[in-house]
Amino acid sequence: MTSRRNFLLLGVLFLMIFGVRTFIGIATNSLSLIELLAYGTAAFICFAGGYIFPQFKAKDERANFIKQKGMKYSFIALLIYLILILYGTYFNIVTLSMFETLSIVISLTIITLYTSWIILSKKY
Repeated sequence: MTSRRNFLLLGVLFLMIFGVRTFIGIATNSLSLIELLAYGTAAFICFAGGYIFPQFKAKDERANFIKQKGMKYSFIALLIYLILILYGTYFNIVTLSMFETLSIVISLTIITLYTSWIILSKKY
């Protein structure tokens, strides 16, 4: 991964996989939202990585500051996600297996981290 073009290429690949899996899932009436979330997260990582690659390539104080601040925001969001899932399962609002719960939390955490990095790289 040494250029934005590689990130973009992988992002398009994951987006095509996402589209094909969605079409096949709808056509066969076996759509798995957890699987689609994983492919969507992979595509998002690639596109976001391509966007923030020039800022993080320098490895200067600004890049380290953005990474640290993004991790702090993502940790707070992770705690909020876990609290929501905890209360959702406690009050029987959602019924998810452990695998589904972990997949959702991991995907949301990754999306939150990269989104915060993008926002912070524009801000600072």
